[in-house]
Amino acid sequence: MALKKTIKLKRFQVLDAVRTAPKDMGVLRLLARVAGTFGDSLYGKASFDVVVVGDDPLVSLCLAASLKRSGKSVLLAPDSLGTQDWPSKDWGYRLAQLVNYFDESVASVLSQYLHDFESQDGYMKALSALIAEVAGHEQVMILAGDCLQSSKGMIKGCDELIFFPVRGEFQHTPLTNPLWRIVRESLVCLAFQHSEIEFIQARRLLITTPTSRFIDPSIGTRIGVARETQMDRNRYSRADNVLSSFSLILREQ
Repeated sequence: MALKKTIKLKRFQVLDAVRTAPKDMGVLRLLARVAGTFGDSLYGKASFDVVVVGDDPLVSLCLAASLKRSGKSVLLAPDSLGTQDWPSKDWGYRLAQLVNYFDESVASVLSQYLHDFESQDGYMKALSALIAEVAGHEQVMILAGDCLQSSKGMIKGCDELIFFPVRGEFQHTPLTNPLWRIVRESLVCLAFQHSEIEFIQARRLLITTPTSRFIDPSIGTRIGVARETQMDRNRYSRADNVLSSFSLILREQ
């Protein structure tokens, strides 16, 4: 059974009140907002070193495993373009074909980085090995079901990135990879209460597939399929997509 953690709401969060305030909020309104933290205004946040956004379970888990090994905390945030934003009718299906493709070259790359995985093993064995490596504690978590919205340029902010949950009225319901269900069964799932002001704070954003209109891709680093400019003209092999998730972390150590 999946473990679930809910973001806690707290009083007296003065810094959070300032950081999440609209960018153009004036001094008097900001003071009133801060004063509210000593009354009924509640704020909740979860902090991570890295947020991984996208709809590529394999590459996302590779990133999570690499980051975990280097001592980083990670939040996986499955997301994709909403169906109304697909550039073509079959865009989502072509993306699924790309991220679910698995052959000997992909297995060969994974065998160099994963314990108990060999080059002749298959996709599900790879997912199981990656899940086993990152599951069981809160260093690597996954959103229970919400999608995130970036906020740079819209709020006063801070040195780190701030993400809010996409509100229900936007009706953002992307058709994400069904393999995420398997991941959620083993990892700690982070849930918002959808009450008061809740957000995710992170030092870095990594993007694995084209982002929804709620995420500004300019604030993140593109990995794997996200590096492609056109889905039907693949510059990178699937093996290279997977390798990019490991090599990024190795280059920065």
